[in-house]
Amino acid sequence: MEKELPNTAAFQDEFTSSLLDSTEEVEEGHYLLESATGGYSMPWPKNAVTDGPPFYQRTKDSFEKIIFYDRNEKENYRYSFSTTYSTYGESAINSSLGLLSDSVGYNGEYEKIETEKTRIYYAKSELTYKGSTIYFFFGYITSKESQKGLEYVFSAECIDSSKSNCNIDIKKEEEKALHYMKSVKFNKDE
Repeated sequence: MEKELPNTAAFQDEFTSSLLDSTEEVEEGHYLLESATGGYSMPWPKNAVTDGPPFYQRTKDSFEKIIFYDRNEKENYRYSFSTTYSTYGESAINSSLGLLSDSVGYNGEYEKIETEKTRIYYAKSELTYKGSTIYFFFGYITSKESQKGLEYVFSAECIDSSKSNCNIDIKKEEEKALHYMKSVKFNKDE
């Protein structure tokens, strides 16, 4: 008999559920994505989904890009995530930050945040387009124990900014983004 899958967007979506190892939540509202590269793991929001290529790309154990999103018409929000894993880490930090800045149209400094096993180069920006504002929180996370790195871009916006329930709390979204980045774990090389 097939095990009953949780009634969450992540597990009801065939491709997304194939990426997640366990139906157990690792923290409230989140499953664990153990990367197929064997290089890292990170929390995955239970209502976030991704599609196959080009939203998901992987090259053996050295590269993985995942674009995923959590969209809720009723609550009027759309969260987008983009993560890119590579095995360059700290050794190529300047070019990695250059690529990240280009991808989000940012040309400022990055704040350095230290965790026990990672270093996060973090920044944020916002973009207003046709009266709607998108908030970007992004960083490049490097392992202190190996040459592994993960570019992480999180954005939050209202689906329809003219509606009265368009209330993105920037402070709360930034806390969430930082929590996601600090929760990335790089696996030690065997």
